[in-house]
Amino acid sequence: MPLSPDRLSETLRRESDALVKETVRLALETGFTDQTSSMRAAWTEATERLNDCIVAYLSDPLRHGRLDGRHNYRSDERFDALREIAWRHHDSGVPLELNHGLFRLYRRVYLDHLGPLLRAEDGSSGDGLADQPSLADRLEDFFDEADQAMLAPWAMTGAKDAALGDSVRRLTRERDQYFGVIESLRGPVFIADEDGQLVNANQAALQSFLGLSEAGGLTYRLALQPHRSELQAVIDEIFAIPSERRSAVWLQTEDGSRCFDIRVRGVEDTVYKLDRWQIILLHDVTEHLRAVERARDAENTMSLFLAAMSHEIRGPLHCVLGAADLLEGADPAEAERLVELIGVSARGLNATLENVLSFSRFEHQSPQPRPEPIAIGDALANCVRMQEILARQQGVPLRLDMVPEEVTGEVLLDWSMTQQVLGNLVRNALRHDDGRGVTVSLRTDADTLRFRIDDHGPGLPAEIREMLAQGVAELRPRATGREGSGLGLAIAQRMTHALGGQIMVRDTSAGASVEVRLPLVPAEAAPQPSMPRDHGGQYDASCLVVDDDPISGLVTGAMLERLGLSVDHAGDLAQARALCAAHPDAYDYFIVDYRLSDGTGSDFARSLRADPALRGKPVLLLSANVGVVRDRPEEAEMFTAVLEKPLDAVALAHAIQIPTRPPVGTALLDGLSLSAQRRMAEAFTENWSELREMLSLETSAAKDPTIASRAHKLANGAKIFGLTELAEALRALEDAYEAEAPDASALEAARTQVLHHSLAPGSLDSIVKDPE
Repeated sequence: MPLSPDRLSETLRRESDALVKETVRLALETGFTDQTSSMRAAWTEATERLNDCIVAYLSDPLRHGRLDGRHNYRSDERFDALREIAWRHHDSGVPLELNHGLFRLYRRVYLDHLGPLLRAEDGSSGDGLADQPSLADRLEDFFDEADQAMLAPWAMTGAKDAALGDSVRRLTRERDQYFGVIESLRGPVFIADEDGQLVNANQAALQSFLGLSEAGGLTYRLALQPHRSELQAVIDEIFAIPSERRSAVWLQTEDGSRCFDIRVRGVEDTVYKLDRWQIILLHDVTEHLRAVERARDAENTMSLFLAAMSHEIRGPLHCVLGAADLLEGADPAEAERLVELIGVSARGLNATLENVLSFSRFEHQSPQPRPEPIAIGDALANCVRMQEILARQQGVPLRLDMVPEEVTGEVLLDWSMTQQVLGNLVRNALRHDDGRGVTVSLRTDADTLRFRIDDHGPGLPAEIREMLAQGVAELRPRATGREGSGLGLAIAQRMTHALGGQIMVRDTSAGASVEVRLPLVPAEAAPQPSMPRDHGGQYDASCLVVDDDPISGLVTGAMLERLGLSVDHAGDLAQARALCAAHPDAYDYFIVDYRLSDGTGSDFARSLRADPALRGKPVLLLSANVGVVRDRPEEAEMFTAVLEKPLDAVALAHAIQIPTRPPVGTALLDGLSLSAQRRMAEAFTENWSELREMLSLETSAAKDPTIASRAHKLANGAKIFGLTELAEALRALEDAYEAEAPDASALEAARTQVLHHSLAPGSLDSIVKDPE
């Protein structure tokens, strides 16, 4: 509530002497009495007029004054008395700065002396209006506005002066708009005059080239002053470059050398003929250029990579084609040997292709070995035999040197990767040998296999020797100064490291000598399943093979028939489903490819698991895309086994011997990687906990597809992990919740039976195992 005029006037009259006394003291002290008057009466009159204006201002309940750029203070009647004093000073020759300083003196006295009294009045009024400004704040507003009103005598100008003032103000606003746009740009911007001298720079320029970020530097140019010479050097460097070459200019910045696309545009005011400026816009294209360079490097690398891969694949392929040519017209004994060699070479080619398909992952992760029991002596002999045809055609003798007593028995080793390493090294040696021959030797000690390849060529280039000496090499082609790119050796080194070994270059007087050292881990001989050569027309079981590749289907069917199974072949899902619908009990096994013309093998397995008559039948996935399924536990759990193409008859016989009854233990985990088993265990435990929580809160006796679906998935998982009792309980729960008219007692019994089982987090760790 505003202070009443009478009460405010009384307060000012009571304090008037003190205000006059303090004002005169300060005026004498600061020299204002020398320029105006030293008579107390003059100061008293001015104080009384000031008090009258303050009473009118503070007592007005409708006006809460504050500075307003749109208000006309020249005619504001609230300040008439003060403007009259200002006119008197103006007419008597008092300059504006003296009048303004004198009024600032009054402001200081009133705020220091009267302010505390007004704050006390605010505290005693108790009106509680939070949005009302205090009397002390309004007193400051009064002096702000009165200061504007007292400028009027010195601001009176003619019409031309007013028009010029309006024009200057308009130009200032336009300039500020342009500067605001330039300041908002993320890239550096310089403004130079017609002679190329720095006028201004935006904040991005200050930050990029000086490491400064002062706000307002563009408007007031204060931040430029101590650094003008540094920025001028940047502008001089830009103008020294021909305009046609400014699309990619490297400049030194606070972040190091950066590349800019620079555009220079002239700006001229055609109306007022002001100074001509030049706007210099810098767009940072460093990352774009680097991306282009990386793309070009990648293109060159890919060209070299494809050339190297052609060499890697052509080696074993040449063995196959050469043996096939020799087979024509060969005698029976030689033909049998060549057929065997074709088989060995084809398996080597398959190993090469498998590793080639893995190369794209080698930059980000190491190859993952899968050790198996292997008769190392026989395996190495076959590996050397694969290279014999190439050696004959190049006229280079190829010898195998190993001590039979040292290589008896089996070792645990990923022979596919080992053969790829040795094949690379042998082919390199054959290519560079001078005709005196290449020797492949094997020596063993207590814990190491030492393979050594010696040739009589010019030796390894310095770049390759350095690469092998530095540990695992970056997987990229190298310029070796001769035929080859070094990529094969880099791949061999990456594989050897993954196998836990190392490649070493041995010093020799002539040629190259490369040694591959791998850990020697003895392995027990694994019993191989018997393979009946003739089923005698009597089949023990039947199998449906679903594969859209007729050749692959025929090969798989032939293997199965040799195992004593009758085989039907379906080319797509529609045909397979039709056969199952026509003869639901005809098949004991299902072998399905993953990618089919009308769906996936997972779709087929899912339809079988949903059929009560077929859900217990083994379904095996045989595909070149097993990685997709192994990475998806929800799909992997639908298959009895996951087998990767190509698969030989021995491995297929081992897989197909799974009985038709639900497996005991964890046989269904066979063929899955340890990481996939762990992900399956984590997913199973998590879904099991969620189902238990749902059942503990469930009280209705209605059909619930959600619970039935979860129970179905968990039952499959329980079967995979060998949790037979839990799987049976979950099947009963699924059946109870799928019934059209669920029985309340049956539901309660099924829930109780499932909740009776407990499965703590991590309890499946003992079941999860490394694949054998």
